[in-house]
This record gives sequence, C-alpha cells and structure tokens, in this order.
Amino acid sequence: MSVDRPRTIQRKITGVVMATTGVALLLSTAALLVDQYLSHREETANRLRITARIVAAQSSAAVVFKDGRAAEEIMSSLRAEEDLVAATIYTTEGNLFVRYLRADARPDDLPAGPRQDGSGFHGGVFELFEPILVDGKTMGTFYLRSDLGRLRMRLGWNMLIAFSVLAATSLAAVFLATRLLSLVTRPILRLERMANKVTIQRDYSVRAPEESADEVGRLVRAFNEMLAQIQIRDDALRKAQTELEERVQARTTALQEALRELESFTYTISHDLRAPLRAMAGFSRMLIEDYGHRLDPAGREYIDRISAGARRMDDLIQDLLAYSRLTRQEVKIERIDLDVLLEEVLIEMQEEIVERRAKIEVDRPLPVVMGHPLTLHQALTNLLANAIKFVAPGAEPHVRIVSSRRDGTVRIQVEDNGIGIAPEYHERIFRIFERLNPAGDFPGTGIGLAIARRTMARMGGRSGVESEVGRGSRFWIELPLP
Repeated sequence: MSVDRPRTIQRKITGVVMATTGVALLLSTAALLVDQYLSHREETANRLRITARIVAAQSSAAVVFKDGRAAEEIMSSLRAEEDLVAATIYTTEGNLFVRYLRADARPDDLPAGPRQDGSGFHGGVFELFEPILVDGKTMGTFYLRSDLGRLRMRLGWNMLIAFSVLAATSLAAVFLATRLLSLVTRPILRLERMANKVTIQRDYSVRAPEESADEVGRLVRAFNEMLAQIQIRDDALRKAQTELEERVQARTTALQEALRELESFTYTISHDLRAPLRAMAGFSRMLIEDYGHRLDPAGREYIDRISAGARRMDDLIQDLLAYSRLTRQEVKIERIDLDVLLEEVLIEMQEEIVERRAKIEVDRPLPVVMGHPLTLHQALTNLLANAIKFVAPGAEPHVRIVSSRRDGTVRIQVEDNGIGIAPEYHERIFRIFERLNPAGDFPGTGIGLAIARRTMARMGGRSGVESEVGRGSRFWIELPLP
C-alpha cells in the first residue's frame, strides 16, 4: 500500500500533464484542420470558377455558330480535372448544347437547365453556372459539377499528418513528463519511504534530507519538525513509563508487605484476641452456673453484660475477618442454581427464623446465575438476616424473595416489612460500620451490608436498596445469566 501511493501520485501528475497537453494539441490540430479545410475549399472554388470562365470564353464562338464539334473538343480538355464530374453548355433557350460526363457520372445528375442561384457547394459537391458572353450579351450558360475529390484527398492527407504529429507529440510529452516529473516525485517518494520506516520501526530519530526550498522542501522540513516533536514526546513518555513502572513496583512491594501484615493481623485477631473473649464468655457462664445462686440480681446483671459484650466482640471480629477475606479470596465464577443455594441458606438460618417467628416466602422457581457459590451464600445470608432483624417492636418479620430478568442479568429482591430506610441513607448503609439505629435497639456489627456489596462487586454484579421509612425495604442484587 505504501509503495502504490507515490506511484499513484506520479500517475496523477502525469495524467494531468498529459490531459492538459493532449487537450491543447487536440484543439490546435482541430483548429488547423478546420482552417486548412476552409482554405482548400475556397481555393477549389476559385480554381473551378477560373476554369469555368476560361471554358465559357473559349466556347463562345462555337455557341454563336452552333458548332457542336468545336464545343466538344473544348469540353474534352476538362478531362484533366480529375474531380470534375460533369460539364454542360446550355443555349439561351435553356436547351442542352453539349456535355461532358466522367465515366462514373450519370446523366440524371445534370440539371434540366441553367439556374440563377444554383452556384456553390451543395451536399458535398460544387456546382457553378457561368454565363457565355459575346459583346456583353449572354449567348448561353456553362455548367460544371465537381465532387471535391481533390479537396477530400488533401484534407485526408492533412488529417493523417496532423494526427501523426499529435501522436508523436503526445509520446514525446509522455517521455519528457516521465523524466521531468521524477524531479518532483523523487523527494516525495523518499519522504514516503521515510514515513514507512518511522511507522514500522518506531524510530523517530531519523530525518528526511532537504533538497530544495520549494513547497516539497517545506513539506520535508515540516515532516522533520513533526518527527522532532514526536521524538521529544516519545522520550518523555518512555521516561514517564519507566518511572511509572518503578512506582508500581514499589507500591506493589509495599502492598505485598501490607498484605503480609494484614495476614499477620488477621491471625492475631483469630487466635490471640478471640482466645480471651472465649475465656471471658466461658468463665462468665461457669460463674452463673456455679455461683449464680450466691449473687444478687445486680451481680447477675453484671455477669450477663460481660457475657453479652464478649459475644458482640466475637461477632464483630468474625465479621471483620469475613470482610477482609473477601479481598484475598479467589473468586471462581460458575453456574449456580439459586433454588438449591437459597434452600441451604434457609436451613442454616432456621433457628433464627423460628426464634423471630419470621415468615419467608420464595417465588419459585429461581433461575440459574453465574457467580461464586460461597460468596453468594454469604451475601444472601446477610440480606435475610437484616430483613428479619430490622422490624418494628412486636411485629413479626414477613420476607418475600422474588427474581426478575433484566437485559442478560437476574435481579434477586429480598422484600421485608421492616422499619424502612430514608432515601438519603440508601448508599450510606452499604459502608462498613455504618449503623442508622442504636445497637441496643437492633443488635449487629454494621458490617453485613458492606460484606454483601463487596461480594457482589467481586462477582461482577451490583447491589442496592429501594425503601421508605415505615414501609419496609427491598434489597436487591444483580448477577449475569449463564
């Protein structure tokens, strides 16, 4: 493609030169031929008029004395005129006196008599009526007819010569244009090859030589300036890329170190921090069982508070560990049967459902989606736990689970009859440790919804809520279809 473009430019320039030269030569040749035709035609007419006058003068005596033999001898001299088809002499009465016919002429082509306005060119022939005068008196009329053969022959030769010259001139113009145009196209071809080299090798340090100060030279200069600008930007980009790679490597190293510290911290929370909590909960239980009868009501209340605080701290630690694992856990997407997965979630939550006297309705069958089973299991568990927990005091939770298809995805909605959420908090509740109600009213760690949103993001899905205060909530998650 890069080789054809300069050739196309050269062909276009050659075509323009040839078209201009050809049109000029063609118009000049046509004008010359027309001028020669008109000149030869006028010359032929004058020659035939002179011939007619001579013959009319020579045959005047023969016409006066009615000497047909003498008139025929005079007419026989017309054989020398090759393009003369016929000639006749008419008497003053308009009768045919003598005639001359060329071998290929027909008598029917002769006029019946002389005409006043019959002289001139008519349909490719020349006709002339010349009066025969004796002492100024008309004694007859001489008529001649020419087929202009000589004129056509001369015109044919002129056209042959003209078109031969035109062809030779065109070939010479092509030869000269091809040779001379190389002076213009050579720098363009070199510039095109240089552009191809830059494109293929990405070497912006090369420069095209400047050979002239004309438009092509200015084009080469502009091309070199453009390469210089690109080289500067390319060097800056390479430097920035190197610095960016070094910064990424440094931050990757720092991130890996932070992840190792996080793993160490997670291990500490899992073992070192939870061990005292388990001890607190265990000894509190033993204290109630063994010495509860010796404690007064205030003492029992203190022990219950210690035990409840230890349980809440343990729940918080478990949720934090679950949230942190989401960033490190490998998520492998696969087909999930929502009916089967939701049934497992309901079985695990059966005790809590019975305890809170919750009513769960599932609009089956649920579709098959693409996701990570354990991660989606955790998200549904958290959404159901919230649905049966945040209800008005004395009200029994009523939860409905439905699904709908939306442009290649499935939306699963968990609808409840809870206390509802004001619109300005619809996004805030998905942040970690965000609580809208006191812990004494509704127990929890404030991490469950954050875990649900994080799990959906890891699986390429979405999550959200539609709710109004006092009218329940509709939490939803979206996952792609298989």
